[in-house]
Amino acid sequence: MKRGSWWGLVLAIGMFVVTGLASAQESVGVVETGDLRNQVVGSMRLTGTLAIGADGKITGYAIDHSEKVPPEVLRHVARYVPRWRVVKKDGGAGNKRFSVRVMATPRGDGYFALSLVGASIMEKQRPEEAVVADGRLRRPQYPRSLGHIGVSGTVYVVAKVGRDGEVEDLVTEQVNLNFVGSPAEVAKARADFAAHTAAAVRQWKFRFPKVGPLAGQPYLVVRVPMVYVTKWPGYAEWEYYVPGPRRAVPWVQQEDGMALGAGEAGVPQVLGMGPRMETSLEPPAG
Repeated sequence: MKRGSWWGLVLAIGMFVVTGLASAQESVGVVETGDLRNQVVGSMRLTGTLAIGADGKITGYAIDHSEKVPPEVLRHVARYVPRWRVVKKDGGAGNKRFSVRVMATPRGDGYFALSLVGASIMEKQRPEEAVVADGRLRRPQYPRSLGHIGVSGTVYVVAKVGRDGEVEDLVTEQVNLNFVGSPAEVAKARADFAAHTAAAVRQWKFRFPKVGPLAGQPYLVVRVPMVYVTKWPGYAEWEYYVPGPRRAVPWVQQEDGMALGAGEAGVPQVLGMGPRMETSLEPPAG
């Protein structure tokens, strides 16, 4: 194994434990884990500040608590974030808060390759332009059917909110799980998490803004990552899971799809607000 900083990975997920990740250049080395290497991915959500120029180019950026972030991740972020460009009319120049999700995916040769898989650029809103909850947003209960094995998971759900503030429709984009079992066990866990999430989100209500860019829209699109955890990871710590299949959402534009995984857990994010990416998350040099 090449020289690098040990990342102290421990993935205790019901039926297996994965330990002993080490880093090398832009990839992450891993000890023998059998077939799990082809299923388990790691990811972490980072936050920071972007400086956007008048032409939409990134003129600088800073990652929060960079001293906690593995150097390999910082190098990968540094390779691509300065190449980003946003649509000028969607936010203008200035400093913006942003989040980015970095994923470590098995390459098949004993190493994990790093990639950027989600990003979101936030724009401050005036109170009268903001979309706010109408009452308390119900949080889903952990499925009793999964309590005996203590499975964790993350459900990405997108809701279509009508002008009356009620959820008209929703789509479960993806369900990620922290265990590997039989196809029937995995399907049941995903279905149970998705059903509990949908039952809660269908009862949510929002208040349409009276002014601003969303005031005249026929509906709003809200995405929320709902997390069911047995142990919450800290900032810049890896989360390890088996990603589920991703479903398309008919009301989500392509650029909003790049925000998947970049939102804050349990916090609804209104899509179509703030600066939009003009480039891909990993634009080529030049």
